[in-house]
Amino acid sequence: METGNNRPARPDLPIDLQVQSRLTDIGRLVSLPPTTFRLLSLLMSENTSSRELQGVLEQDPGLAAKVISLSNSAIYSVRDPVSTIDRAITIIGFKELEIIALGIGLTETFDLKKVPLGFDGRSLWLHCLAVSWIARELALATKAGDPGECMIGGLLHDLGVIILVSKFPIHFQQLLDLLNSGRELVEAETTLSLRHEAIGYNLAHNWGLPQVFQESILFHHFPHLAPAFPKIVTVITLADNLAHRAGFGLELESLSIDLPRTLETLGLKVERLQALVKNIIASISKVEPLWSQVLNGTKPAPKEGGNLSSLLR
Repeated sequence: METGNNRPARPDLPIDLQVQSRLTDIGRLVSLPPTTFRLLSLLMSENTSSRELQGVLEQDPGLAAKVISLSNSAIYSVRDPVSTIDRAITIIGFKELEIIALGIGLTETFDLKKVPLGFDGRSLWLHCLAVSWIARELALATKAGDPGECMIGGLLHDLGVIILVSKFPIHFQQLLDLLNSGRELVEAETTLSLRHEAIGYNLAHNWGLPQVFQESILFHHFPHLAPAFPKIVTVITLADNLAHRAGFGLELESLSIDLPRTLETLGLKVERLQALVKNIIASISKVEPLWSQVLNGTKPAPKEGGNLSSLLR
């Protein structure tokens, strides 16, 4: 997997000096599991086969066991117990398992079970999974970017929030206090020098992730500024917005989006987006129970139609 060592030009996003210094250490001490890195490389290819995915999963007994356990859950109502990865892939579905396997690797790296009071870490993971799923669906429909890259970029887009919650709980609590006092997210993060886009980008750079993912993290609130991958980042921005409107959002974030510019960048007409939204609603309703199973909890699937249509008014 090629790494992106050239830092993209970025707007002035402040980072607290203490956080900046610890991010360097986190980049050295907190690493993605080897299996997750292999999955990142594998899933960036449109030609990935179920056999290749099976080979990677079988190299990680812990991850393989979780996948097999998922395939045996009540969601699928299998008659005979599933005991192999290849059958688990058949039961769960190849597309679904790609995101789930990668998501499991990230949840093991960043444990959000112990979070500041008043914040729902599980909702953050559900949001990232939803953005990942929607981004791939949009990429497949618009041909605006590689579906695998859009999927991974969507999963990683809020890496900065994940880091803040899991590694800087005191700083994050200060941010929550400002939000609870009525401040907007951008204002609160800027006041505390904790812009989540910059924090996530710095860790992604320290990890040597490809530039497409660095830009997906850094520019997902202003995709037109992405220097090399504006279309992919725009896909992720739209997916982020749609995830919020489908009920998989974070209350601390706003829903603002420049829809005309987004449609122009992706070469979409409003009518085409409306049709895509209907398909997205149907597909999320089917995979959301699996995400909840991964996170060991339950969450009602979004209601038919959700609030997605409000984007198009």
